[in-house]
Amino acid sequence: MKTVCKADTQTVKAKPFVHQVGGRTSMLVITPETICKLYTKREVQFYENIPEILKAFTPQYKGLVTVKCSKEEDKLTFYAEVPGYILWNKDHQNNIDDCDALKLGLDNWSRTCEKGYRDFWADSTDHNYIMLENLVGSLRMPCILDLKLGTKQTGDDTSEKDRKLREFRSAHSTSGSLGIRLTGMHMYQSESNTYLSHNKFYGWTLDDSGLRQVLRQFFNRSHMLNVHLVARMISKLRRLRLVLSTQDKFYFFGSSLLLFYDGYIDTALHLDHSKSAHRCSDRMSKQSEHLYEHAPRDQKDGGKREAFEMEAILQSQCDAADARLIDFGRAVQKSEMKERSLGVEFEEGLLFGLDNLICILQSMVCI
Repeated sequence: MKTVCKADTQTVKAKPFVHQVGGRTSMLVITPETICKLYTKREVQFYENIPEILKAFTPQYKGLVTVKCSKEEDKLTFYAEVPGYILWNKDHQNNIDDCDALKLGLDNWSRTCEKGYRDFWADSTDHNYIMLENLVGSLRMPCILDLKLGTKQTGDDTSEKDRKLREFRSAHSTSGSLGIRLTGMHMYQSESNTYLSHNKFYGWTLDDSGLRQVLRQFFNRSHMLNVHLVARMISKLRRLRLVLSTQDKFYFFGSSLLLFYDGYIDTALHLDHSKSAHRCSDRMSKQSEHLYEHAPRDQKDGGKREAFEMEAILQSQCDAADARLIDFGRAVQKSEMKERSLGVEFEEGLLFGLDNLICILQSMVCI
């Protein structure tokens, strides 16, 4: 973590992160590249001791930041004392897209969390936050799926009351049967230019079949399954599975898996394919032309160009698609685990959930 002098900081307005889909506390966005979440000792300890092999599967850690809050006409306004190395472009703090909040159907879970934490800010005390990479900051229309991993959610720090509640929820949800549970989702629907949003309460109502349907829905683009996207996710999840089964430093109690990709599609392509080369981006045009020019001669006939153009669109959505492990507020180093058997049992449940997710995705594309 970098040491920052007070003189190197700048006060900027922090806004609720509109693409937060899960969690208990409100996440804030500082710049398009940086978000922050409430400090917990264990999460900082994880990021400061993260094994090298896990860095490609987690958000980048950027240090700590102090956040203060003021009430203006019963509205909470947040300000962050941000280090200069975060504000490498002085215009970034004023360049956060307010239009995100206006996207139809976008359920701002961050605002929901904020309402539940109003008493937390009642005394105007400053609080430490953890700065993290905004994984979807570069996406035009982020599609995000948050899945809680593991068959059990109780750790060594869980109270008896909380343990019973978590065990009940696991036993009566897909956590117990599949080792994965939906805790939040934003999916952009290009046909209607709206978002479909689900929260954790919806996730608790899903049975195995319902969760499978939601997963398929998440990867459906323009009424067809994007097999390239699913295949890319499977590849990333397999690598993550290997890393989690071999790393020997942490148990990830309460961690989640975040799947995301850019749902933006140039709708003009669906209206008039004959003019698509002029309407889509240069990258998409080049991709479709390359696929078409290198296709067998018999496939070029009979109006096949449209299929190649759609293929290029679907492949382009894979560029920013990724899967990351998140939420380490309850992660514990294995060497410090009080009940080793509890950690081993949880680890098996986490890998069970990851295996089931991979199998479900494989069944979609018959890999």
